[in-house]
Amino acid sequence: MKCMMDCADQARKPFFYDVTLRDGNQALPKPWNNAQKKDVYLQLLKLGVQGAEVGFPASSEMDFESCKELAQLTAKMAEEGDEVAQKIVVAGLARCVPSDIQRCWEAVQYAPNPRIHTFLATSPLSMEHVLHMTPEQVKAKAVECVKLAKSLVGDRGTVEFSCEHFGDCLENMDFVIEVLKAVVEAGATTLNLPNTVERYRPMLYISQIKQVYDALPKNVTISVHCHNDLGMATAATVESFFVGATQMEVALNGLGERCGNTNFYEVAVGLHNSGVDTGLHLERIYETAILISQWSGINIYNRAPLIGAEAIVHRSGIHQDGASKTKDMKKGAYRPIDYSIIGRNQNDSLSFTSQSGRTAVYEIITKFGYKMSLAEAAELQPILKACSEKEGELSAERVLDVFREQRVNVNGRLVFNNIEVVPDENRFVFHFKKDKEPIIKSITAEGPIEAGLMLMREIGMPVELVKYRQVVVPEKDSMWAGRGLSRIVLKANGKEVEGRGVSSDTLKANMRALFGGVNLLYR
Repeated sequence: MKCMMDCADQARKPFFYDVTLRDGNQALPKPWNNAQKKDVYLQLLKLGVQGAEVGFPASSEMDFESCKELAQLTAKMAEEGDEVAQKIVVAGLARCVPSDIQRCWEAVQYAPNPRIHTFLATSPLSMEHVLHMTPEQVKAKAVECVKLAKSLVGDRGTVEFSCEHFGDCLENMDFVIEVLKAVVEAGATTLNLPNTVERYRPMLYISQIKQVYDALPKNVTISVHCHNDLGMATAATVESFFVGATQMEVALNGLGERCGNTNFYEVAVGLHNSGVDTGLHLERIYETAILISQWSGINIYNRAPLIGAEAIVHRSGIHQDGASKTKDMKKGAYRPIDYSIIGRNQNDSLSFTSQSGRTAVYEIITKFGYKMSLAEAAELQPILKACSEKEGELSAERVLDVFREQRVNVNGRLVFNNIEVVPDENRFVFHFKKDKEPIIKSITAEGPIEAGLMLMREIGMPVELVKYRQVVVPEKDSMWAGRGLSRIVLKANGKEVEGRGVSSDTLKANMRALFGGVNLLYR
């Protein structure tokens, strides 16, 4: 534990090195063109990334031009005072092939902080069956190419070396460390240890990272680059920081070969939640995720951590109750963060299913701007549950429909039709039905509410007025927005209810609320 804490001391900050434009782009069904890559790069700058691998210059003329243009753009922005552009490392990837390395330098040399990132496999499987080289040949080649890269970057740039398939090097770690020491001697200052294919539990990989960290000089930056073949790339990356890795190689939206690369957002928030200063503009995450999805044509998985549509949704009654009780707190009962941290403007979304309780009803209706009690929500819950058992998950609008049917302009034993006012006589003429029988009744009173209460006594359905208020239907209720909404709390036989009436005529809204409340009390 002591070593883990020492490795992650507060003075050391993660270095976010994004590979979306290289590893992510090469895995797209339709790779981005140069103009599209520029849009992605500018979004990376907005996020405040410390490093970006902008392409593989030797792979094609288009990729070379793109890398060159982005390096030149960075230089221009830096000259104009952009602080992120002044500091960001702009890297290109190159195989351990002299022509690749030369081509890479020709592209990235214009950036204020250029980097050549070269790689060679060091796993027994790859050396024998892919490279067809002996370990001695691999070491010699790695040193030769790092020396060439260093001679090109000089003091202006840096060299990163990757042991491709490092995760497969469990059996030959002594050889790998020997190679890494040699390439550091040759000029590499960043050593990338990729889990090129995720095969095992994260702790095996993390133990390899720690071995390298302990064996290499502490002025060397240890980097991790994890693929998500088993779904544990984020865990492996985050935990690697706590055993000495500093450079986090990540991709926006988790783009990358096969199951993708380590997801930028998950690593950033995972470290942030652990008290680590990422140095990033985390509030740009959600907008970035949406843009990358649009630009790549790859939809965001509904349940993707942090950015998925379902990430903020609670359906079970227990979860909904906890979410409601902690909705105004930074730390929610059933959410990992206050989502405003990543620029998402909603923390908790409650939908209604047959598993939902009164809290879901309460939260959904009140978000439309209506006032209601938990007791009312509890009465509506079994009605909505029956609907959900037939229809499946109910949308917020469907829940609102049921609320309207059951709690606004409610008909029952009484059906209000009309009210006539005779001002000179303080007389009110009610047209209504009671138990399906049409009735016209005239009441003399000081006002319509008083007349309505007197009417209820005369027809044998007496109620006591507890509270009365007239407002406007909330704007979020698109069907009735702007109409008058009367809320009348009535009491009878020890029970209290709220009657609600809606109409563009405020007098009729009052009467509908009164009649509706009486219907709820005398069912």
